[in-house]
Amino acid sequence: MSIAVHSLSKTFGKFAALKDVSLEVADGELLALLGPSGSGKTTLLRIIAGLEFPDHAHGQVIFHGQDVTALPAHQRRAGFVFQHYALFPHMTVSKNIAFGLEARPRALRPPKKEIHDRVDRLLSLVQLEGLGARFPSQLSGGQRQRVALARALAIEPRVLLLDEPFGALDAKVRKELRRWLRKFHDQMRITSVFVTHDQEEAFEIADRVVILGDGRIQQVGTTSEVRTHPTNPFVTGFLGLGEHI
Repeated sequence: MSIAVHSLSKTFGKFAALKDVSLEVADGELLALLGPSGSGKTTLLRIIAGLEFPDHAHGQVIFHGQDVTALPAHQRRAGFVFQHYALFPHMTVSKNIAFGLEARPRALRPPKKEIHDRVDRLLSLVQLEGLGARFPSQLSGGQRQRVALARALAIEPRVLLLDEPFGALDAKVRKELRRWLRKFHDQMRITSVFVTHDQEEAFEIADRVVILGDGRIQQVGTTSEVRTHPTNPFVTGFLGLGEHI
């Protein structure tokens, strides 16, 4: 499932979060949106998800040739993983994962057995077998983030979007989980976009990196391309490459 955005602009009051941004994500790609705070990366991700909308008459969001710009989030079938898990504390792990399916209108809701079987498969996929009856408070931070990922996958999304998914974790767990995410993506091959301000994180797991600054895309490329051939002083400064150029 490819993603394309064309000429996206977004303002909040007098602040221009995005300024005429265009980008293409290939089918099966793992793409990182990297940049400092206020660069527009989370706004871009939320517009792709349908959680925000571009300024009136400015820009398009296209999933595999389908214009989804005007569609709300639940009609886009985009799985979204938040930084702080957003799990329901009063629900078990299994119920959290099944939530998106059980909340569907009756006519669109899978049978209970199908939901149960899907939850079991996802628990195995994210390496949490046997923990379905636990509550989020009984899990580690890394386990909770994998529950959040399983919940996003339960709806069988067309694309997977992650907003600083490891930001709430300590350094050791963060490194372990991002290596796990890279292996997981290689297994699933679902088109994925994740936001981060951590250069090491972006360069370790992404196929390509998009560097944003001041609401604009400053550079797009592989790790090697971006590090070896920064396109402008912003990229050079942000990556700390000045002494190597």
